Amino acid sequence: MNPLNHFAKRARKYNRSSQWVDDKVLIRKICDLAQAGPKASVLDVAIGTGKIAQAFFGRVKYIVGIDICREMSGQAKGCVDKIFLAPAESLPFKSNTFDACVCRQGMQFMEVDAVLSEIFRVLKPGGRLVLCHLTAYGRLDKDETFLIQKLRNPARKNFFLEQDFRRALAKLPFAGIKFFGYITKESVNQWIGNAAIKEEQIKKIKEVYKNASPVFKKLHKIEFRDGDVFDSMKMLIVRARKKGTYD
Repeated sequence: MNPLNHFAKRARKYNRSSQWVDDKVLIRKICDLAQAGPKASVLDVAIGTGKIAQAFFGRVKYIVGIDICREMSGQAKGCVDKIFLAPAESLPFKSNTFDACVCRQGMQFMEVDAVLSEIFRVLKPGGRLVLCHLTAYGRLDKDETFLIQKLRNPARKNFFLEQDFRRALAKLPFAGIKFFGYITKESVNQWIGNAAIKEEQIKKIKEVYKNASPVFKKLHKIEFRDGDVFDSMKMLIVRARKKGTYD
């Protein structure tokens, strides 16, 4: 499925589709790691409905967002100084423009190497990059985790482990790379009710949880309760800095 079509279908329900979307603790952690003060310029890649941008708006010099989906990014108006409709693989900005760049839950739909290269280009020397994405816990749960993610989101191109981000960032002169885990407990009924997948896919997702391996159920602290499934999903937050002349 084309990511643009997928998110156009999801736009109306997106803010209610996951607990992490409006998780104030998670959003604050992303903002803190970006270290964007009142004189900073910030870029939000895959701005979506603007939940991350909103946390910066009015607290930094300016924040701009980029997305390919008009239906999603239209909801971010009032949360950002300017929105651009363009692919992240070809950012419409001059080099060395931004003090910080954030991206939450966007890289799985993109050409990762191309996007990171573009982000590196538009960051100022010393500029900070903060990524936040759902991952598997590790090799023991990745097959089942990735299957669920694919069924829930047919537009997804990439499935991540921590080492995938390590390899991608190592191709560029980033410094100070650090990783932080964040657990988000999600209602699967809420998570799959995104208006963009068919009943057949929803049924398959529930079957995967029902028949999941003991290792998967233990790592994800799976709970079956009141006709729902609760999954403690792992998000990985990555912080890096563009090397400057002083490095």
